[in-house]
Amino acid sequence: MRKLLQKISEDRKAVVGSSLTIPDDLVFEILLRLPCKSIARCRCLSKLWASIFDSQDFTDRYLTISSARPQLLFAFQEYGKVFFFSTPQNHEHDNSSPITASYHMSFPVRSRVREIYSPISGLVCVKDERILKGMKTPVTVWMICNPSTGKSFSLPRINTRKWSTVRSFFGYDPVEKQFKVLSMTFATGVVNGVIDYTNSTDHQVLTLQAGKLSWRMIECSIPHYPRCNSVCINGVLYYIAENGAFSPTYRDMIIVSFDFRSEKFSFIEVAKPFFHSLINFNGKLASVTSDSNYFDRASTCLNLRVLDDIEKNEWSKHVYKLPLSWENVVADANLHCVKVTASNEVVLSGYSQRSPFYVFYYSLEKETIRRVEIQGMEAFTRFQVYTFVDHVEDVRRMKSVLGLAP
Repeated sequence: MRKLLQKISEDRKAVVGSSLTIPDDLVFEILLRLPCKSIARCRCLSKLWASIFDSQDFTDRYLTISSARPQLLFAFQEYGKVFFFSTPQNHEHDNSSPITASYHMSFPVRSRVREIYSPISGLVCVKDERILKGMKTPVTVWMICNPSTGKSFSLPRINTRKWSTVRSFFGYDPVEKQFKVLSMTFATGVVNGVIDYTNSTDHQVLTLQAGKLSWRMIECSIPHYPRCNSVCINGVLYYIAENGAFSPTYRDMIIVSFDFRSEKFSFIEVAKPFFHSLINFNGKLASVTSDSNYFDRASTCLNLRVLDDIEKNEWSKHVYKLPLSWENVVADANLHCVKVTASNEVVLSGYSQRSPFYVFYYSLEKETIRRVEIQGMEAFTRFQVYTFVDHVEDVRRMKSVLGLAP
């Protein structure tokens, strides 16, 4: 890296004819603070510049710095495309100052997007169902995209049985530094006028790595029907499911865990009443709920349940009373919990884009509520909005993500 910076310094002297020198370390720090779009333009200057921005040292340092300034990420689907916007996550605790969202990228989809997974290390996985050429029934297609660089690529199709549905989860192994997608299939039908479904089968994993991408079959000894809600914490995926084992707890809710490194399943029993949302709370599995199915102006409290000891399955419950200003601040919005930030603020967002559009922050320490207006996304009013917390900018090329040479 130092040799590359020295070469750039020599080239600059040859062009401008100045003897003034800037220390290489300072040049490196300046480059680390460039926005992603500027880095993309600088890559086009020469192979020398591109080699600096593609180096492992630079991309790792850039991701570390970006992690210290996390962003809110918003996704919409409209007219056959998925759009991504972002805003700073940490800002002045002020209800009166709107923030303008930055547009990142869009890419086409053939039909309605089924799922958009929480971003991990700057990457987002999007699940789409489309009818490919020469086929009559839709198939599941996954897209991996980087909103910061505007690049994306498709994953290979998964082989499934006829009339089966695919449930997928996106995760990351921090030890091996590998992104993985876990998928499983299940069938649905109608029995006596009631929708029925089977336990998950054909569990498969795809690792984003060098070489040909392909799905691998893995074993799962836990009969269950997977739900959508999930969270990945330190390389372990947790998702809500229904117990499929024939026992007194048949069809009761459980939490299934999947270790992305060992690729092993386990489960956690859940006491009633059951909670439906899973979040990462300071590195622990947790859930945030209100005294109803969602947060609205009539809500009076916020319930936080934290898994303190996973081996003993010990949960602690914390009840926070919502302030008197809650009703006026929330108004007529229906909200859901997105996540709890590192500063112990619960981020709440609506299910659809409204004008004006607000993101709400409830402080667990101060028991106060504030809202921040997000501008710049008015074109998507009334459309479903996906809101994510702790998004970071990753400037790696997609080839680097797969372990290939840039």
